Formats: sequence, structure tokens, C-alpha cells
Amino acid sequence: MPEGQERGRERSECFLLLSWLLFSAKSRTLSLALRACPSPAKGRGQVCRCLFDEHAALQRECGRRIGRNEYVCMQLFPPPRRTTMAAGEKSAPTSARRRQPIRKINDPEGVRLMSKSVIQRRNLLAISLAAACASVAFGATAQEQAAPAPAAPAPQAAADATTLQTVQVTGNRRVQSIQDYAGTIQSFTGEELDKLGVNTDIRNLSAVVPALQITKQEGKYEMYLRGIGASDSDFSSDPAVATYYNGIYLPRPRSIGPMFFDVQRVEVNKGPQGTVRGRNAAAGSINVIPNQPELGAFNGNLKVGAGNYDFRQYEGVVNIPLGETVAARVALFNESRDSYIKNGYPFDLEGPGALDNSAGRVSFLWEPNDKFSAYVMLDKVKEEGTGDPGMFTERAQAAGYDIDDLDDPFRQYFRTQGKTTNDIEGIAGTFTYHFNDAVSVEFNTSYRKYDFYNRNASREWQLGPVYPGSEREAYHNPERLNWYDTFMQADKSKTRTNELRFFGDTGRLVWSAGVFNYNEKYDYVSWDVGNGYFGDCEWFAPGTTCGWQDGLGGENRGNGSEVESNAVYADFSFSVNDGFRLIGGARYTKDKKTAREHHVKYQFVIPDGLFEDFFGQPPNTTTNPWTTGLVILSPGFRLQAPGNRMPTPTVCTNNDWTPAATAGCNNGIDYFLNGFSSLGYKDNWGAFLDTYRDQIDVIMRSDYGPTATSVNVYEDSFVDWRAGAEYDLDDDKMLYATVSTGTRSGGLNRPMRLADGTNLSVTFKPEKLTSYEVGLKSDWKFGDVPVRLNAALFYYDYQDKVLQNMIDVPTPTPDNPNAVTRNVLNDNAANASVLGLELEGQVGFAHGLNLGYNFTYLDTEFKDSDVLDTRARGADAGLIVPLDGNRLPNTSKYNVNLNLSQTVDVNWGSVSSFDWTVNLAYRSDYFLTAYNSRGFKGVYDGGGNRVGVVEVPLSEMGFNNGSNPAQIGPPANGSAMRDTVGGFTTLNVSAGLNFGEEERFRIDGFVSNLTDEAYSGKGFINESVNIRYLNTPRMFGVRFSAKF
Repeated sequence: MPEGQERGRERSECFLLLSWLLFSAKSRTLSLALRACPSPAKGRGQVCRCLFDEHAALQRECGRRIGRNEYVCMQLFPPPRRTTMAAGEKSAPTSARRRQPIRKINDPEGVRLMSKSVIQRRNLLAISLAAACASVAFGATAQEQAAPAPAAPAPQAAADATTLQTVQVTGNRRVQSIQDYAGTIQSFTGEELDKLGVNTDIRNLSAVVPALQITKQEGKYEMYLRGIGASDSDFSSDPAVATYYNGIYLPRPRSIGPMFFDVQRVEVNKGPQGTVRGRNAAAGSINVIPNQPELGAFNGNLKVGAGNYDFRQYEGVVNIPLGETVAARVALFNESRDSYIKNGYPFDLEGPGALDNSAGRVSFLWEPNDKFSAYVMLDKVKEEGTGDPGMFTERAQAAGYDIDDLDDPFRQYFRTQGKTTNDIEGIAGTFTYHFNDAVSVEFNTSYRKYDFYNRNASREWQLGPVYPGSEREAYHNPERLNWYDTFMQADKSKTRTNELRFFGDTGRLVWSAGVFNYNEKYDYVSWDVGNGYFGDCEWFAPGTTCGWQDGLGGENRGNGSEVESNAVYADFSFSVNDGFRLIGGARYTKDKKTAREHHVKYQFVIPDGLFEDFFGQPPNTTTNPWTTGLVILSPGFRLQAPGNRMPTPTVCTNNDWTPAATAGCNNGIDYFLNGFSSLGYKDNWGAFLDTYRDQIDVIMRSDYGPTATSVNVYEDSFVDWRAGAEYDLDDDKMLYATVSTGTRSGGLNRPMRLADGTNLSVTFKPEKLTSYEVGLKSDWKFGDVPVRLNAALFYYDYQDKVLQNMIDVPTPTPDNPNAVTRNVLNDNAANASVLGLELEGQVGFAHGLNLGYNFTYLDTEFKDSDVLDTRARGADAGLIVPLDGNRLPNTSKYNVNLNLSQTVDVNWGSVSSFDWTVNLAYRSDYFLTAYNSRGFKGVYDGGGNRVGVVEVPLSEMGFNNGSNPAQIGPPANGSAMRDTVGGFTTLNVSAGLNFGEEERFRIDGFVSNLTDEAYSGKGFINESVNIRYLNTPRMFGVRFSAKF
């Protein structure tokens, strides 16, 4: 086409687009049209089809031009930086590209549309530009009428134009293009989550975000990002990756629940976010942002799905206008699935991993004028299932069978069915008032609570997967005292957050400042009730037998524990000139934790003649078959809820089991029984107590003294800050450099009982991470192929990492003023460094083919780290070993993610397009613990005194394996402590068809973990167990969705 004709065609399209924008701007609700420029992913296709009805080529060009944020959109509504340029396209001036409106923030993290006054001013600009474009366009058309009209472009020709997606993020709590964000961040829309195989499980983000690992242990999510994370995140400690829901901080990973429905986007911010996000964002943050109501629009969608393991999914959404200034949005969700774990025993039990989750969300948006807006969201979640317990692997490992050596790692031994329930409720509100362009104020408030209960499926001690020879270890009699032995826990949390934030944009200065308050009340209980060991109890009374019921520490409760955190912060970005900006900020935080803890262990005393009634067999008899004895913890058994407990009677305070020491504390049977809210349907406690109650004593003792209760307080404060600069090489390339810090809050250990009868609580300090990062954000054009290349080189200085360690606490007595008490506690025992490189971007090929890529290299190393070896036993118990040079746990050196996708316009009857996506994720090997599969033993002098430590092959470390080596084949040895996970690749694929008027209908299929890889996402290893938490196996299914 001659150059003049091309200019005329472009100007004509400019006129059409401007006229459409001007018309849409008159709408009170601003409609989808105005949203299209700053948010191209929202309704682009629908708007273009409405505007250019029956003109398919113009529809496609409209979508592309809106997606590319054309110059006209930049002038009318300055958006984030452009991410693509078509051949011959001129880019906008740097100043227009870089300045971004932050007028009214109510997209919880980002920008709502501008006020009426701003719209009116820009309407005038639109009129001027439209008139200019119109006159030039019509003039050019008149001059060129003599020339033959060019043929309309074929549909395929339009499809050949290659573009890259504009991605918006809110890492700085204002809307920016991802190319303008000075840091590393990934963002996914709800549609992309489905196509990439994440679906509705937050754990699956690990497959699309390199260097992110998310696992689930007994209802609690554990997250590691770039090697930084925590596996001890309970009340007394915190996670290192902060989670946000609609911009609201979630302190407990257990309160996440199923969130990935009706989602606008999910953002993963990498690197410390202490200044912008606050506490416990040392590694980064994850923000789940649901869709908000739309003013003036009635619409919705329905989705149903089905798949293997009897997977079922139902989702419904409706957006309802309630007048011109109010809208409501209702979203409902249900997902269910059978267990994917098969039982090695011949019992018809549902294995761990089954789920039945329901959730609902109702939100309201009110905009009475151009200055004020209110957004309120309520949500409720009901989670049910059979739990997410770990799998004992030590016997299999000792026999030479790691996870990779098993034919079917998901075939495991379990004796009873687990159960998990979680009820979550929340309400959150964001209220914004816009004074002018330079100053706005926002108030965020939320209340969230959950009520969680978990009962693990019972397993034979140290026996997990089915492996060759394991049948000789598996005992099949379900009728004995500890057959139902398992670990149970329950906790409740109520959280309130309030934040008052001021922000503005003066033209050169973008700023925010505010105050933040967070308060949590927390109750919990955990109990390993059924673990009993019986032995001689002659010291108490002649002819008696003692049974211990301490399990994993007995009954532990925390009633009325509380966390309070207050912060004040400020942050800014200042434009020195059009191409150079300075960024900085600081946040001061003060934390206080008050732990009210309760601890009791039980000892039953029974006459020798009742032993058979308890155990179903005579004492010390191992050859006779078991017969039915006392049964407890069968299905239906449930602990008393947290906070509901009768007053504690006097308990014993030490381990001196003598008649004198236990006098007055052997009246605990009523208190023991009060710990249950219900008995199981096979439990025979009632009948047993009716016959024998007057012959049984229950002795109670506690490490916390006669009251069995200890109140402990932790207080600390810290400052996080960031500083950096951004420099524009040109309109599409930016360099940045930042220094930032993040903090994981400190916490409390369980108290120690001192010789003088007092309790001592040893606290641990906050973990501190300082990040140094330099990076490049760039878009390139190689011929007709646009390429995005973003690079970041970073170094982390990680101080005071918390690990278990042996702590000597001075406990002087009159007889020994130098006495110390040694305990295993959480301690700031380690330092580490992380050196990393991340490369990510996209390549846009012809025919709508898009390649996304991400490569992350991590070189992690412990430094100055001597810690307790929790694997050591016997004479080596308490061994302190060096970790220097070891890699951080759960961290792969090489992490690769590639996704290839394509959307193709077709004309197959009612089918208008189809799309497909392939996502490949690779992780190199990693370690589950800080020990990195290294073995250690103590060095002793002639008197048996330990004088040092030496590294030995792991197989030389003794292991408390309760099996007979002759029974399981290869000799049991220290390889049972192995914590290495080999490298692996996972593959997710999906494909879908869009059909019907305006593509209202869609059907798609998906396969996650196509090659059915099995690997350990988490491990817990000590001198007795090697517990692994596996990923989910291959999942596949189909979905149908409809829009209205």
C-alpha cells in the first residue's frame, strides 16, 4: 500500500477509536471501553466485537491496538508502559509512557478509574484529537479517492501481526506495567491459571513460578521462594512468604483455603517486600486478587468440570447493578475429589488426599460521586477431606527404596481414615476518598477467622509406602489399643487488620504513607492420645502396671494466645527527569506475642490383672495372636475444641515417679476424659470404665509446674527499608538497581522449667534479609518478532536464620551456682547467602504463537552455622555439627519454566477460535533439610567424653529403625536419613474451543503432571523418622463454561 494510503487508513481507524472512547467516556459507569486501555485483558474482545460488528479484521485490529496501548490511549488515559510495537509503529514520548495515574485506588492493590473532573479534561483532549484525526483522515481519503480502494486485509493477515501481552502488576501498591516495575514479579489472570494447569490449587503455582515451592502439611501451607522460607510457621513463629487476599494480610497459611475462583489475577513478588508489604515478607509475597463488581453491568458466568479420581467442580458468578452507583458480585464454588492414595492393607478405607471444598464470596462496590468509593467483600469457606499427612519412608529407605525406586509411591499403608475440616469466614473493606491528584486517603479494614481440625490417618510406625518385603512388616489386626494411634490437632484464629494510607501523585513525586495495625487471638490443641507404653509400676503400688500416654509431647493447648503488630511507613518514587527516577521508603514495626500455653502428660496405673483387658494379650507375649482389648480413637473420636476445657487439677511437676512425688496428682481421670468431645464408634471406653474405673489411677504431670500453664511474652521492633534508582535507556528499556530488606518476625519457644520452680521462655530474634538487585526490563523487535527480555542479578545476605539448636540456659542452684539446663529450642543459629540470576520474558511469533520463558539460577550457602543434629542418637545425642557450605533446604540450583501457547481464529461453524498451552517446569536436585544428606559422628576421648565431631558416610549414622534387618532384605542403616530429592520435570497441557455468539461458550481439557512424576515436596527427618510429603499425581479433566 502506498505510504499516503497507509497513513490515511491508520488515521481513519484512529478517528473510529477516538470516537468510540469519547462516546464511552460519557457513561456514568465508564463501561468496559474506558477499562480497556489500562486493563486490556478485561473485556477487550467483547468491546471490539460490539464496536466493529461484522468487521472481523477491524475487530482483531481493535483488540491488538488496545492491547498495545496505542498512542491515543496513552494520551487519554496514561497507562503502564507499552510492551509491544508493531512494525513501523512510533512509540510514545518517554514522559507519557512513564507517568502513571494513581488517582483512585480500590482495585485492592491498584488503581480504579479516574475522577469525573479528570475525565472531563480528557474528554476535551479527546474532542481535539478526534477532530484533528477526522480532518486529516477525511482529507487524506478525499485526496486518494482516485486511487483504487485497497482490498480488505484477509483475516489471516491480521493474525500474522505479532504482539506481546501487556501485564499489569501492583507490587508497589499502584498499577504499573510489569515492564515499569523495578523488581521481579509474575502475574497470572484467572484464565491463565486454568490454561497453565494451576487450576484451583495454590500449590500448583510451584509449576509456573520458578524457585517457588508450596507444600501442605496437615492443613498448613509452607512456602519457600528463592530458598527463603520456614517450616515452623505456627502461633509462636511466622512464615517468610507473606500471603494476601484482596490485599489483606493473612498471618496463618491455614486460612488461605480455596481462593482461585473468579480471580482477576494472582501476583508473586520475589525478593523482600518489607517496606511496601510489611512483616513476614522477607522472601516475597503472594497476592490473590478476586474480581470486583462492575457498575452498570449485569453479567455472569457458569463453569462445570469433571476428571479423574471422581473430580467435580462447579462455579457460578453473577454481577448485579443496584442502581447507577452500586453493584454487587456473587461467586460460588465447589470442588470435590476422591483420594489418589491406595491402601496397602486389604481395608476399604478412603486414603489421604480426598477433598470436598465449598466457598462463596459476595462483594459490593459503591461510588456515589467522583471522589468517594467503598468496596466491601465477604467470603465463607468450608473445607473437608481426609487430610494431608506425611508418609513414613524410613523402613523403605533403609531397605534401599527411595521414592524414585518405588513402582507406585502413592500405594501406602494406613490403618484408619484421616479427617480434616476447616471453616473460614472473612469480611474486608476498602474506603477511598480522592481530594485531588496530589492527595488521596484509603482505609482498609478486615476481620477473618478460621476453625480447623485435623486427624491423621493412622499408620504402622515407620512403615509408609508399599515396597518389596514390606508385607512382612505390615500387621493386619485392627483390634488392639494402639491400632488407632494417631496425631490430632485443632486450632482457631481470629484476626483483625486496620490500615490508614495516604497517597498521591504530584507529577514528579509518587508517594504513600500510612499506619498499620494487626491483632490475632489464637487457641489450639494437639494430642497424640493413643500412644501407650506399659511397664512395671511397683514403685507406685505393688502389683501394678504403668502406661504412658505422652506420645508427641502429650496434650498441648494454647488458650487465649495473642499477637499484636503495629507499623508506620512511607514510600516514594521521584522523577529527577523524564528518564531517571529515585525510589525509597522505610517501615517501622513493633511486634508483641503473648503465649498462654498448657501442657499435660498422662500415666495410667492399672492392676497387673487388667493387662489382658487393656491389650488383649498377656504381658510380654509376642507370639500369641492379638485379641480385642481396649479400643480408643476409632472413627468418630474427636478432641475437645480449643478453649473448651474443665479447670486443670494439680499436676506433678517433674519426672521423679515415686509415691511421694505423685501424691496429690493422681486424680486426673475426669480431666483426661474431658479432653474428648466424642468417642469413636468402635471405642469401648464406656463399657471399660463402667467395669474398671475404681481400679484405675491417672497421674498427670507437666513441665510447666502444678498449674500446667505458662504465660510468656515476646516483644521486639525492627525497621525495613529500600532504596533504588530507575533509568530509561529508551522507551522500551529500563535499568534498575535496588537495595531492600525484609524481616521474618521472631518468636517464642516452649518454656523451660527451672530448678527454682519458675518457667523460663527463651525467645528467638527476627530473621533479617538484605537484598541487592540490579536488573533490566526490555522489549525488542527482531524483524516482525517482538521479544521481551527481563533480567535480574541479585544477592541476599540472610542473617539469624532460625533452626533447631541445643541451648544452654544458666540455672544456678545454691549447691551448684554454675549449673546449666540444656534444651533443644528454635534458635538464630545460622547465616546464609543467596546469589541468583533470573531471566524471563516472552517471544511473540506469527499466527498467535507465544513462548514464555523463565530461568532462575540459585547458588545458596550456609555460613557460620553450627547447629544441633536432630538425627543423632545414643551417645551422639546433642551433637553440634557444622553446616558451612551446605545449600539451603528446598532450593534447586537450576529452575526452568517454558510455556508455549497459541490462539487461532477459525470459522468452524459456531466455533470461532481454539487455543492450546503447554507448560514445562524443571527443577534440579535439592535437599529437604539443612544437613544435605551428610553424616556426622562424635569423637570421644578415653574417658568417653566428646571432644569433637567428624563427617562420616550417612550410612554410618545409627538410626532408630524399629524393624528387623533380616526381615526387610538389605541391612537397615543410616541411608534411612537420606534427604536428597533428584531433579525432575513436570508437564501440564491444556486445550480449548471458544464458540457461540461473542464466544460465550468454552470447553477445554487439561492434564496436570502429564508424566505422573512423584517427588518429595517436604521432609521431616530426625533420629526416628523420615517423613515425606508428596506432590499430587497426574490429574486430568474437562471443563465447560458459559458467559451471560
